[in-house]
Amino acid sequence: MIENYIQYLGGYNKDNIVFSDIEKAIIEINETDDEHGVFWVSVISDDDFENVIETSKSLDLIITFDEIGTKYKAKDWNEVKELYKLLLEEKFDLIKAQIK
Repeated sequence: MIENYIQYLGGYNKDNIVFSDIEKAIIEINETDDEHGVFWVSVISDDDFENVIETSKSLDLIITFDEIGTKYKAKDWNEVKELYKLLLEEKFDLIKAQIK
């Protein structure tokens, strides 16, 4: 069963990821051109909703929970990493509180 996955705009994807896969994506997104500088991670909850954080090279995020998307500008890559850690831990309420 797929619990989570990562996908790059350029086509790469992987199921059932760990945090090191996200760290690798951040390195790769910073080495790519702007056109393909986007990746997202989805965590599928028990109610089959996809909880997604999409990140661009310019630190623009789209965070989607319960099919509601919120745009957010991250301060730096450390903040992006922290949000992804919370996503993998399924701490969606903490993410919502941080991006208000």
